[in-house]
Amino acid sequence: MKRTINTNLAKKKDLFDVLALSEAIGLPVLLIGDPGVAKTAAVMDYAGTALGEISNNDIFLLETDEGTRSNAVKGNIDLEALTTNNKYQVVSPIADAKFVIINEIDKASASLRNSLLGVMNEKYIFNGTEKKKCQWDAFVATCNEIPEDEINSPFWDRFAITFRVDRLREADMLDYFARGGRASKTQYVVNLPEPGEVEANLASLDVKKIKKVMDLTYNKLSDRTLSYVPTLVANIMAVYTTNQDRAFVKAVELLVGKTDADILAKSIMSRELRGLYDKVDMIASCTTDDQYRKLMTEVNTIGEDLKAKGMLKPEDEKDVINRAMEAQDKLKFLSNEEEESTALDALNENA
Repeated sequence: MKRTINTNLAKKKDLFDVLALSEAIGLPVLLIGDPGVAKTAAVMDYAGTALGEISNNDIFLLETDEGTRSNAVKGNIDLEALTTNNKYQVVSPIADAKFVIINEIDKASASLRNSLLGVMNEKYIFNGTEKKKCQWDAFVATCNEIPEDEINSPFWDRFAITFRVDRLREADMLDYFARGGRASKTQYVVNLPEPGEVEANLASLDVKKIKKVMDLTYNKLSDRTLSYVPTLVANIMAVYTTNQDRAFVKAVELLVGKTDADILAKSIMSRELRGLYDKVDMIASCTTDDQYRKLMTEVNTIGEDLKAKGMLKPEDEKDVINRAMEAQDKLKFLSNEEEESTALDALNENA
């Protein structure tokens, strides 16, 4: 299922994909980045598109600091119910919200963080003497950095996905100004799983590759986080419209970083196929038309050679084409006509 995000934010496709993944898997995500890199704005734009019309209770947004009390999460006593019906209950807006956004969570007190634990992972909150089920579709927290003395704190392990939001490059900022800056309009298309798609992906996962992920990450992740790996991979296949191998690699990148992801890629993909993906990944960094065309010629040549040798599976071919098209979308020196006509022409013709 495709969803189109309307925004004025530039170069945020990767961030919106992570937000879609967070919604698909139903687990908390932590966004880390400098002040002003549009962490909150991106989540609000994503939520606005997902919800359509937003009511007062749809989004729970909390700005935290050292003085923010835990009742900001737990809620407040319903005095009317207490005085009128002698009933003790708590009004907890966070329980009814579809999108929960906790900003500057690194500054939150231990009491406030503890009040979030049930909301984050078990999706419940105490309403007086009863548990109330939380309704969130996405739980997103933001911070500038995880404090050095807290890196090993179990609290941060509650986030299944940690994603760094980078600043725009100077060239990207100038391009943003040229397109109208805050007045500009950009659309990003994200994918959410179709009914039954994740279940089918889960059933197809290669147990040997799951073991490779375990061997690589066991000493770096908790049992809780490791338990998410199969579901995370199955959802990545749907959200990123990618094959199983690339989904395993992406999962490791999101969980422990690109270095370990590259190690995994080398162990589960052939050297020739990795070479093709490396070339495709270079497309987005092209700065001139000549550089782009030379690289695309190499991609087509390698792809055709792998197809002729039977080393490029249909799902790999589809994945390569999708990744190349996404990379081309980032190249502003290409016209729309050029993008459409040069995207893996040779592979597309024979697909």
